[in-house]
Amino acid sequence: MKIHPDQLEGVRPDSAPQTNRVKPQGAAFGDLLDQEVAKSGAETAKTSAPLPPPGGLGTLSALLGATTVESVAPAPKAEKAIMDTVENLLDKWDQYAQNLQSGSGAVNLKKAYGVLEDIDGTVRQLKGENPDLAKEHPALQGMVSELEVMAVTERIKFNRGDYIS
Repeated sequence: MKIHPDQLEGVRPDSAPQTNRVKPQGAAFGDLLDQEVAKSGAETAKTSAPLPPPGGLGTLSALLGATTVESVAPAPKAEKAIMDTVENLLDKWDQYAQNLQSGSGAVNLKKAYGVLEDIDGTVRQLKGENPDLAKEHPALQGMVSELEVMAVTERIKFNRGDYIS
């Protein structure tokens, strides 16, 4: 059994609150805090660089000489195609969740299972078309792997009967 300090308050012999028992000798906490903030503010003012001009990404892209964020780092066509496929998979996951959430009728479950099979087929196709995805795009590989794990997990849950009420 663990004893927590807040549990001890009720069994202390005197009724004085804990905060009034111990008073610091010397300066109060607020005074010490003000001194430290003043010191760090003076040191920061000496060593800090000037702040960038306000304006967000528009100003940043102007400083870089680019008109849009995409023109700074264009994605290769293969990577863009993979990203579009992953985005479509995420849309299918939303559709799957809506089918499961709309009710436990047989029609909705059939639709949900059809979407799940479509997701599984798309993930397999994506992995088959891009066998070297891990080397070229490790972040996308991680996302595709997570989508595959989710599809397998949902198929197991579906076959086990978790969504039948």
